Amino acid sequence: MMKKLLIRSIVVLLWMGLIFTCLYSPKFSFTKGQSRSINVFAWGDIIDPTIVAKFEEQTGISVRLSYYSSNEELLVKMKATRGEGYDLIVPSDYAVHLLIQDQLLEPIDRSKLAFWSEINNNLLGHPFDPTNKYSIPLEWEIFGFGVDKDYFATHPLDASWKLIFDSSIIDYKIAMTNDPIEAIQFAGFYLFGDKEDLSSTEALAVKNLLKKQKSWVEAYASFRGDYFLATRNCPVVVASSSYIWKTIRQFPFVSFVIPIEGTFISIENLAIPAVSQKQEYTYQFINYLFEHESVKTHFEKFGFFPSTLQSLADLKVDPAAIELINASEEQFSHFHFINEIMPGQQIHDTWVEVKSGN
Repeated sequence: MMKKLLIRSIVVLLWMGLIFTCLYSPKFSFTKGQSRSINVFAWGDIIDPTIVAKFEEQTGISVRLSYYSSNEELLVKMKATRGEGYDLIVPSDYAVHLLIQDQLLEPIDRSKLAFWSEINNNLLGHPFDPTNKYSIPLEWEIFGFGVDKDYFATHPLDASWKLIFDSSIIDYKIAMTNDPIEAIQFAGFYLFGDKEDLSSTEALAVKNLLKKQKSWVEAYASFRGDYFLATRNCPVVVASSSYIWKTIRQFPFVSFVIPIEGTFISIENLAIPAVSQKQEYTYQFINYLFEHESVKTHFEKFGFFPSTLQSLADLKVDPAAIELINASEEQFSHFHFINEIMPGQQIHDTWVEVKSGN
């Protein structure tokens, strides 16, 4: 009995140590490193390691990248560590707002930015950070539909949210986002327009619509929906522009459609944790990310629209993409931000019920 108890105690301690290491390892492993270094916490597909290597070679400043797969993971780590161990992060729009609320971000010193005047005005002054006191728009993308032009050459194409929600016109399979917040937002927008929250009756209607939609969903795929389009398993996929534009370069039969009723965008921002002591090196890296070579490399590799406009002339950008990037203020007003329009637990329960088919 004592032996079993000892073994269990050791296992518990090992698990506690593992969890502690995952949450706090940046704080301990990074702060004891080289003084000329910064620690960057980012999405895995937003900063090209080759650009980092060139920056390190030119400046002698070491950039240590660590990655997260969702804003929720970023938020958990930032709250657990209060940001210690990180010098630069890349939160999406709504995550910026939550980090500001928790007083985890340092105000941006624009006097240290060489590119601020080049930022697309459409990306500034949004509710998640109204004066951009804490965030710098880095890149952005827009949600819409990747479509098979060959398929729709012989079928009517309604450039509308009906393409994925209206059973009276759908006789094909689609790839749908696997993100419950996005899925519920899109269904809610189709049924009720842009809303900050849903009533109980509206929430039920959204759930029923998503359950009904499941019958024509080939796959739920947030990051590889373009695969189902490229392989012609689905003539319509719900995806962001960054994925579809990369696919268009390889497969000429692919096109990108934005719903006429309006759609949603995501802005990826640079932000500095309040506890960082490496601002001098961090601002050098930020400025480097906005140099022409960096902007060009990131667009060609990852497909996100750049937030600055000076490099567009040298980028291989589809004319339709140029039109989006240079959208007027009035056109941009039809682009909305994704939010939780239901309480978190209700979103989880709804998605479980949709995916299980109950």
